[in-house]
Amino acid sequence: MEFLAENIKCNGCVKNITEALEKVEGVSDISVDIASGKVDFQYAGTQDRKFFAKLLSDLGYPEKGTKNKFSIFGRW
Repeated sequence: MEFLAENIKCNGCVKNITEALEKVEGVSDISVDIASGKVDFQYAGTQDRKFFAKLLSDLGYPEKGTKNKFSIFGRW
């Protein structure tokens, strides 16, 4: 599964995303690229794309092109 996410700025962001995805059974091969905002992973389970989009958004990394964005001052 691949997402282009907003707000990925540092290795701390990478760690937050990776740790959250690792908690979902069936997720493997997680890759997060700071420069592009690309979150890529393999998933062998029953959750759909919306589940992972919400998970990322709830962490503060909404999918690019959505209206759910965060700033350092809170939600826009």
